[in-house]
Amino acid sequence: MKKILAFISILVIVMMSAGCSSNGENEKEKNTNSEEANNSDGQMAEELLNGSDEVMAVLDDLQANLENKAENSELIQKTGKDLEENWDEIEKKVEENFPEDYESIEESLYPLISESQKDQGDSAKMKELVIQTKEKLESFNEKLAKE
Repeated sequence: MKKILAFISILVIVMMSAGCSSNGENEKEKNTNSEEANNSDGQMAEELLNGSDEVMAVLDDLQANLENKAENSELIQKTGKDLEENWDEIEKKVEENFPEDYESIEESLYPLISESQKDQGDSAKMKELVIQTKEKLESFNEKLAKE
């Protein structure tokens, strides 16, 4: 009987020791994982901010083309294509991580891209869509800068 009690006591002590040491390891692992998540979130925000800035630059070009060279539909079509390509580079990440912003931006961006691809697009409509899209992207950039 004494042997059984001694064995159970030792077993309980070993289990308690193992439990205590693994809790410390789990905490360290949790801290490491959350630091990695913060770094990757910051990195993603930085990538999205850079990509968004590129889209804004193309929007500025499109706006200038609409104001200065409205009769040159080839130039507007090329700029519209550049806009689409730059947005495509960040679109998936924006959609996955910021779904509300994604929907808001695309409400004006896709009609703008579509209108810019036409042979004789409506420049007044495009100017309005450029303004709307720029405002939404600026708001999105402010949000990213806070992350």
